[in-house]
Amino acid sequence: MNLSSNPLAHRTILTVPHSENPFRDVRRISSRWLTRKFGSAPLTSGHHHLDQMSVLTNHAAYLTDGAEHAIRLQLREDKPDATWRTTITAVAFEDSSALLSVSLEVFPNDDTPLAPVRPGLVRDLVRDLKPIDGLAPLTLDAQSVSAEGVDALIDVLCDPARHMPVIVAARPIRPDPLWSERMAKAMRDCAGAAALYLLVDTEAVDAFRAAIGEYHRVAPGAVRTFLTEVDPAWPKDASRHRFLTVARMSDSQDHAWRGLARTVQRISTEAPLPDALRTLAFPDDASRRHRQERQAALATVRPSDELAVMRKDVEDLKALLAQADEELKEAARTAELSALTVASLEEQLHAAMERADGDMEEALRALDDVERARAEADILRRRLRDAGRYDDTVVVEQPRGVPDSFEELWERLDDFEGVLVTADRSKALELDEGERARVWAAKAWNALRALDSYTQAAREGFNGGFYQHCTSDRPGAVNWPLKQFAPAESDTTMNRWGAERIFAVPEDVDPSGRKEMQAHLKLGSKGSTSPRIYFLDDTEGITGRVIVGYIGPHLTNTKTN
Repeated sequence: MNLSSNPLAHRTILTVPHSENPFRDVRRISSRWLTRKFGSAPLTSGHHHLDQMSVLTNHAAYLTDGAEHAIRLQLREDKPDATWRTTITAVAFEDSSALLSVSLEVFPNDDTPLAPVRPGLVRDLVRDLKPIDGLAPLTLDAQSVSAEGVDALIDVLCDPARHMPVIVAARPIRPDPLWSERMAKAMRDCAGAAALYLLVDTEAVDAFRAAIGEYHRVAPGAVRTFLTEVDPAWPKDASRHRFLTVARMSDSQDHAWRGLARTVQRISTEAPLPDALRTLAFPDDASRRHRQERQAALATVRPSDELAVMRKDVEDLKALLAQADEELKEAARTAELSALTVASLEEQLHAAMERADGDMEEALRALDDVERARAEADILRRRLRDAGRYDDTVVVEQPRGVPDSFEELWERLDDFEGVLVTADRSKALELDEGERARVWAAKAWNALRALDSYTQAAREGFNGGFYQHCTSDRPGAVNWPLKQFAPAESDTTMNRWGAERIFAVPEDVDPSGRKEMQAHLKLGSKGSTSPRIYFLDDTEGITGRVIVGYIGPHLTNTKTN
């Protein structure tokens, strides 16, 4: 198993506000799902072999009065590619509400890439149990919102008790079959992981815009994913809540709409388990109950002779030994998978700690840069004032800060006179789906600023390459951390995966329109994405600029899993 990957491929946590018998409902829905897969669904306590590769284990926890407090159904499928384990857990409370979770863990047997999908059981649970998230009902399809319903939607978005995202879409002004088809698929895949709403007409769009403000608005045909703790009064908060424009939703070549479901399902999977589910314990009392049943049955038997009694005892003992052997095998397999999970989580914890240390270092460096820039600006303002040019010290129009997404970054590439970007835009926009997209976009912006600053220095006669530029103390120079710069790839990487590092350039640079690029800047160092910017130094060539041929996820190298 590859320990750097989390075995937890998916998890959904649902709150059921009221159910007379939640365990009966969960068993019924789970039984229907299992029957579709295997043709049967035994729900009695213990282990049940559904086929040669699949084992279903049922547990229950009881209160002191004997009433059921919680249940767990766990399906383990030992397939050739991996062990797949689906766990359904439910716990009930005195107020007739219930919490339940559905998780899917995948333990690969080799390095073959797998593409686990959310269990279809989740949709069945959402449809039948009608769960909620704070004020928001969770549904299979988007709930229609007219202008009169906007206030209630605002309450949902700002509800402090909400834990899941809310997806708000606005119907396009003109009917668009592709938009409708994509929205239907996205909403279907988001069910259970987000609350879904559709602004039905322009009146609803205008009312929503008036209520939530200009920065958090949803234009006709756009789709926005609102995270928790929405703050309409703070413009910068809007960038947390990613949106897709109608142009991208309606472009048959643009597949960013698929990221809607991926994003909310990732958030759902990464959400911590509530204490009521996390602290549940299920005593393995199936053997004890089975022995008690057999002993009770034996006590009622009145055999006619001693030999019959002995035969009966032997049969019972054999059955109990077979059952114990089966339970030991299952316990050993469960312990093995648990050990893999613990090892993987420890490695992820170590990576998270390293990333936190790196973030702290970058934050301190950014603060230092800000303080230096502020001090320099104060000195220049004083000089202007001393020279009688006070009006020149007043900045009427504040410059824009760093972009909040790669989509915004792409719209601002013209700001860099010394950088020519030939990179595939779609590859860069894939990064907007990542949980650290805003950090990566900000770092990419600073990386392009550093390359642009280097080009300007080269034009002014700077004698050295990008490495030397980043170590210079030239006034006004924008540098890049050397530990996040690699001037070349290893020979092994280029021999095996060099073709991945050939990118588009102007034909004036190379008649083929393609050229190898090895120098790259690192926007991240942990995780499978770890974005990179690959570039070619053509400051002394025909373009007189730095050519950026790639902005996107980490390319294949010797460390790639």
